[in-house]
Amino acid sequence: MVALPPTVLETGTDGRQSPLDPAMQEHTSLLPPPTAPPAPPSTRRRMLWILGSIAILGKCATLYVLARNAPFLQPSWRYFDDTRQPSATASIPSHSPYKSTLAQGSKGMVSSEHPICSQIGADILKQNGSAVDACIASALCIGTVHSFSSGIGGGGFMLVRNATNQSELIDFREQAPGAATADMYLKDINLAQVGGLAVAVPGEIRGMEAAHRKYGKLPWAKLFQPSIDLARQGFIVDQILEFVVQFLGEMVWREPEFRRVFTIWDSERQMQRLVRSGDRVIRPRYANTLETIARNGPDAFYHGPLARAMVKAARARGGIITEQDFAAYQAEHRDTLVSTYRHFRVITAPPPTSGPILALVLNILEGYELPQEGNRALNYHRLIEAFKFGYARRTILADPKFVDIDAHVNEFLTKPFAAAIRANISDTQTFDVGYYNPDFDIQEPHGTTHISVLEASTGQAVSMTSTVNLPFGAQIMDPVTGIVLNDEMDDFSTHNKSNAFGLRPSPNNKVVAGKRPLSSSVPVILEHDGHVQLVAGASGGSRIISAVVQTILNALDYRMDLSQAIDYSRLHHQLLPNEIRVEDGFSAVVLQDLKAKGHQLTPVLLFESCVQAVYNTLNGTLHGVSDNRKHGLAVGV
Repeated sequence: MVALPPTVLETGTDGRQSPLDPAMQEHTSLLPPPTAPPAPPSTRRRMLWILGSIAILGKCATLYVLARNAPFLQPSWRYFDDTRQPSATASIPSHSPYKSTLAQGSKGMVSSEHPICSQIGADILKQNGSAVDACIASALCIGTVHSFSSGIGGGGFMLVRNATNQSELIDFREQAPGAATADMYLKDINLAQVGGLAVAVPGEIRGMEAAHRKYGKLPWAKLFQPSIDLARQGFIVDQILEFVVQFLGEMVWREPEFRRVFTIWDSERQMQRLVRSGDRVIRPRYANTLETIARNGPDAFYHGPLARAMVKAARARGGIITEQDFAAYQAEHRDTLVSTYRHFRVITAPPPTSGPILALVLNILEGYELPQEGNRALNYHRLIEAFKFGYARRTILADPKFVDIDAHVNEFLTKPFAAAIRANISDTQTFDVGYYNPDFDIQEPHGTTHISVLEASTGQAVSMTSTVNLPFGAQIMDPVTGIVLNDEMDDFSTHNKSNAFGLRPSPNNKVVAGKRPLSSSVPVILEHDGHVQLVAGASGGSRIISAVVQTILNALDYRMDLSQAIDYSRLHHQLLPNEIRVEDGFSAVVLQDLKAKGHQLTPVLLFESCVQAVYNTLNGTLHGVSDNRKHGLAVGV
């Protein structure tokens, strides 16, 4: 077996009913459901039901079949080596259960999970805003219309590549409150997911501030106005929001502020009901909050009445966060990680993201001539083995301000390290967990949204991942500000028991005051000959890494156009649990071959990750795709 690095040790209650706004008087009869709601399901089951139901709807709406053994697509990317001839067996996949829309533009492109939010970003580009301006405006919109996914009560990462070919990561990940301790969840681990103790210090507004100060062109307030209007005048519930609200219905009925926003009077049935697709939702408190931040600047979020209200809401539910925690928060500027894949320069994010693992997996796979070898079943086996080794290495990652992991991260970027791993990949069989040398147990992350933006005239590119973690975060909506607070403390290693494989939780990722938890985010920008070619990222918790890797392989190695690269069915392996999660659409031959090699296959209901991407074509046209798994839409200018 390959000699992998040794273990790295660390050095270092209820919601309140409040009066309705005048704008909400039509919802004054907040009737309980006719019968008592059932007991809430576990978080994991809740997530599976939500994602599964969304997927079923998506499949019914978008099912299509690509012609079996279709001819291999000619490359449309300007940087492909035209002398490299594809193998006759390297055909386009025969079956894909989704059909995303391929948007085109010449001046700019925005890809997000909601059509309105992509349009808002595109409108900013039309007004000569920068790619960063467009990304901020789109992100504020997502936090308004998909508040279960992200918002200013959360945090994330923004990867920026500027007009002079320089890049940086703006880290606005949430961080542990000053009173946080490693043993605070030992009696009840669920407190890291629901309630005030789950809330970490939000970073999104500070991140937007840092990005806008350095890269923004339009006034700060202008970026907020579209979302202020949406929150105040109302937005139409889409299918995704409907399903999240329906499957978290017990919580919505229980929590007064969620009930106020996400229930509506049904005049036919003469009762209050959960909102459905096509209903209009208004968020007047949230509109007021956005207006305050737009008018008074980012400090209005971290000091004064807004911070005081959020602290009060969290502490009323058992939280420990303080106004001092808000006041002390700052976004971090970090150097990016740079690697290569084939002829491409890969720019990604350092820890506490999982960017190093993206680079490592690509380095492992670079040693295979995937399309030329033509055996898709074998190539999937190799892909899975690369994932298993990659996720094993991910267990040592953590906040670099608290744990010295630089040597390991640098090693992940090297070709010899990848070659040593590749030498231990058997083409005939898979192995038990211990073979891959994981240092610690694997923490299961959740949630997120992603936005990719490219502005053509300057070449400025932005890949941003944002989250409140689980749907609707800690399930706290502040009654004063209307902000949904995150449950990002759940991304730390919050328990102290070894798992069934004898792996203990990572001490590198344990809770420490002021620390930022490990994230699965992998924002990425690919360049060729000094030009931005691909801007990508994904949502989907631990599935983010595998989704982005497969999109890159499909586009670069199998030369699919971007919509096909994203639509094609995906599989996922994160070492623990030791199983391949398989979307619908794979041929029986591939699945049988994987089983014969010893893999355990678990079918999933299609949707566990969602990719947002933009790329340049031969003629300079920009293409953008928002993964149809979440019914998004890219918009070009």
